[in-house]
Amino acid sequence: MNIHTPNQKKCKNIEKIKWIFIFINFFLCILIDFYLNKINTLIRISLIIFLISCTISIFICTEKGKSILLYINSSKSEIQKIIWPKYKETLYTTFVIIFVTIFMSLFLWGLDSIIFRLIAFIISLRL
Repeated sequence: MNIHTPNQKKCKNIEKIKWIFIFINFFLCILIDFYLNKINTLIRISLIIFLISCTISIFICTEKGKSILLYINSSKSEIQKIIWPKYKETLYTTFVIIFVTIFMSLFLWGLDSIIFRLIAFIISLRL
């Protein structure tokens, strides 16, 4: 049974109003850039930056914005928990990858040459 209290309905209405303001600000940014191209560029850019900052601040106050901020903060803490390799380990791993790449390229070049000569030999027998 899903019963909505008046407080929950009020919160949902406030969320809807916030999203409406976000879309209005976004639309105003587009209109300012499109229709007010005759005024000074600095004023136009200042207005757009102001509207974008207002939009971001309103978005942070929504439930989605709060969950995104929580996700970003938890990601930062997880990045700090990672044990990054030391310079020596990175250098040795790079040398191993370079060596394996060179070895495999020489091996495949040799195998290709052998198969090429084998096919050339088989073709010359048929003539």
